[in-house]
Amino acid sequence: MLRPAAAREHGFTLIEMMAVLTLAALMAGVAIPAMQRWFESVSERAQLTEVSIQFQRLASRAALLSQTVKLDKQSWNTKLNDGEPALSLPEGWTVSSDKSVIFYHSGVCAGGEVDLTAPQKRQLRLMIAPVSCDVSIVKR
Repeated sequence: MLRPAAAREHGFTLIEMMAVLTLAALMAGVAIPAMQRWFESVSERAQLTEVSIQFQRLASRAALLSQTVKLDKQSWNTKLNDGEPALSLPEGWTVSSDKSVIFYHSGVCAGGEVDLTAPQKRQLRLMIAPVSCDVSIVKR
């Protein structure tokens, strides 16, 4: 017995459902890696900003502690007179610069460049202005 058109059930066929699921899987396959790269980029920028703030604060710390601080590849984690390291780099970050930057006990610095290596082996450079110790970020 045939049912009238109004009494038929409405819904999706199996083929329609499979097509929608396939499209959703393809979109997720493209979107998830892009979002992961974006998140890593945002995280790296936040960590780099944190490091540049530490450099700016280092001039004040040197003045407060009456201590001249020389930073290079070997001395970045040397403890100052307050018992804290000169820099607390995020996990996976290293100072890769052979040049040194000096922060004097008067609160000024000699200026210079500091090369950093991020966790994904990305090379970054901080430019430190003489006297004012302002930090600018240069991506290499």
